[in-house]
Amino acid sequence: MITHKMKAISNLRFDYMNTPERRALDLAPLGLPAVPMLGYCNYRNPRPDVPEHWHPDCLEIHTCVRNTLTFGCNGRTYRVGPGDVFVNFPGERHTVSEHPKGLILYWLILRVDPPDNAFLQLPTAEARALRLALLNLPHRHFRGTDRIRRLFQMLHTVYDEPDNTLRPLRLRIALLDLLLEITVAASAHTVPPGETRIEALLREIQAHPENNYPVDELARRAGMTPAHFTTRFRMLAGLPPRQFLIDCRIRAARELLQTTSLPVTDIAMRLGFCSSQHFANLFKRHTGITPRACRQGHSGPLRASDSDDGQSVNVERRTQNAELRSENV
Repeated sequence: MITHKMKAISNLRFDYMNTPERRALDLAPLGLPAVPMLGYCNYRNPRPDVPEHWHPDCLEIHTCVRNTLTFGCNGRTYRVGPGDVFVNFPGERHTVSEHPKGLILYWLILRVDPPDNAFLQLPTAEARALRLALLNLPHRHFRGTDRIRRLFQMLHTVYDEPDNTLRPLRLRIALLDLLLEITVAASAHTVPPGETRIEALLREIQAHPENNYPVDELARRAGMTPAHFTTRFRMLAGLPPRQFLIDCRIRAARELLQTTSLPVTDIAMRLGFCSSQHFANLFKRHTGITPRACRQGHSGPLRASDSDDGQSVNVERRTQNAELRSENV
């Protein structure tokens, strides 16, 4: 059965079908509307691929317990093995393939669109801090911890308990504990052997867009000539280094405009723009709206990169942003 709520969190038609090999739970009736789906699978037979889909305003968090599966996201492929955590960010198009026999996987879908004062029933400042931490995880694919697996398991265990007045509270505490543990594990992550130095630099730029990144210095750190580095960087990120930095700054600015009361000038200076006017011009060119309109709640079509971990942007966005490549930040 497809509910209206499920249509709101995914473009892919799916339901809460439960079988001996798979379960999908809605935690909203137990006081956690931020978790429209908590899932677990233990496949005894291979399963078909999941076609490209996305979840507006939702994070999708997975931890693999046994065997390996493959995620495709924005032109990149990720092999997620036992102990790994993989995160899809809001609105990102992704696929899942190679569901092998013996795969054990936990996952949840987390709404991150509610106002701060409604997010997981936390005080406003704490809700804002947690949402920002989750939306700005320094890595989407990282080594998890045994505690992450146990907390996922705890959520299922508490859900299965007989109904009692403390069950919703225990679920919320376990969920908060899990989300905090994920932020810690993502920050402690070291670049896995399969990643390149450029991918590590992409993550650094995204995590700290307020810093300056001269191409010569980035190339030196990558062990390449500036020309070779720029070519390789563009192949991975879909944009040259300076434009990628601008896109990261615009995304960070949009988040600050929507979640804080900082003056526009302070946001511009904090993120390394040379002036508030220059920032306002770039912001409107990237998003289609002014910083003031963004603060007033107008979303606008974000034209900046949807990238995380250096994933590519589509041709249309690159074309729209081409004129900015020569501008100084």
